[in-house]
Amino acid sequence: MPNLGFISIATGEKYREYWFDLIQSFRATFANFDGLKFYLLTDDPESVIKFASKINLNIEVFEIPPYGWPEATLLRYKEILKLEFYFKEDILIYLDADMLVRHDFESNLRPESWKNGIALVAHPGFWRPSGIPLIEYYLNNLLNFASDVMTFLRTGGLGSWEVRKQSKAFVARKARKIYVCGGTWMGKRVQFMKMVKTCSENVDYDLDRGLIAKWHDESHLNKWSSENEATILNPSYCFDPTYSNLKQLPEFIRAVRK
Repeated sequence: MPNLGFISIATGEKYREYWFDLIQSFRATFANFDGLKFYLLTDDPESVIKFASKINLNIEVFEIPPYGWPEATLLRYKEILKLEFYFKEDILIYLDADMLVRHDFESNLRPESWKNGIALVAHPGFWRPSGIPLIEYYLNNLLNFASDVMTFLRTGGLGSWEVRKQSKAFVARKARKIYVCGGTWMGKRVQFMKMVKTCSENVDYDLDRGLIAKWHDESHLNKWSSENEATILNPSYCFDPTYSNLKQLPEFIRAVRK
């Protein structure tokens, strides 16, 4: 199995606490925890280093400004891109700080089969099962069926797509197929960084023109996904137990409800 590097961003005490919980969840579930490498971008490296030293965590910590909203999420590509030459692992995985690992998923990853060396995760709110489970889901959720039909008619696909043509995150109606989440994404190191570079440049393009994409960094990730082939993983990697459309799936990574 290729070695894994996990990248997260945590500014502000609240999100550092979320990230501490994330690391403890890795520690409790991953058999290969000591073999994992973590990278954290934070505005308080001292507190993170103190935490990491207590559990002998294999980590590199980088200081970034205490960004407000939405810069804290929108500028993540730019901040990650700055660290390109620090990353040595075969596979890089971005995880939001407010996630919890529920199952050791290392053996479930199949990077040798990832299209373009990238694996993105279908957004749990907009993913739908297929076949008989889809029929059962709609029979039990008639309002969601009606809502989904109206959304398809109105926008062409489920998701919070950027529809303004002025934005670099704009996705044409015919390309609005699978909407991916911004909380978990991964890839082989070289391809991962190429994607990050493209998204960073597109964010800069928008900001130079006074534009902020509808769903910030996630909008730009979906723009990339609409124009490039990638393996799309199901929402097991960004699971929300309150969503009935996910009940057939195993839970690998849980998105924390705030």
